[in-house]
Amino acid sequence: MSGWKQEELDAIAKDDNLYISIPNADGSMHKPTWIWIAQAGDDLYCRGYAGTDARWHQSAKREGKGHISVGGVEKDVRFEFPTDKETNDQVDEGYRQKYGNSSYLSPMITEKARQATVRLIPAN
Repeated sequence: MSGWKQEELDAIAKDDNLYISIPNADGSMHKPTWIWIAQAGDDLYCRGYAGTDARWHQSAKREGKGHISVGGVEKDVRFEFPTDKETNDQVDEGYRQKYGNSSYLSPMITEKARQATVRLIPAN
């Protein structure tokens, strides 16, 4: 079970823009970063089109937790970093369904972006 409430998933599905904040090394929160969010099954994922070189992704790996704001949902989250093909294929499909009309979709489903897939897990 993903831990997301259905009303949260419904609200997030209607909003294209995720803002993610990750703690700095000193414990303060970094300025929110705008990225896309996709749903696969009952789980939520985000990716960096710049791959694992994206600063927010490096911070997420280091800290393992953060805060998201999307669709009126404010939530502390933990991060997991799936690398399996099946999950990444499902996340690709989630991006296609949500952002299929965008010219920016192609970079989000490349192998480089797939390597930077992050599963968002509610912390509370």
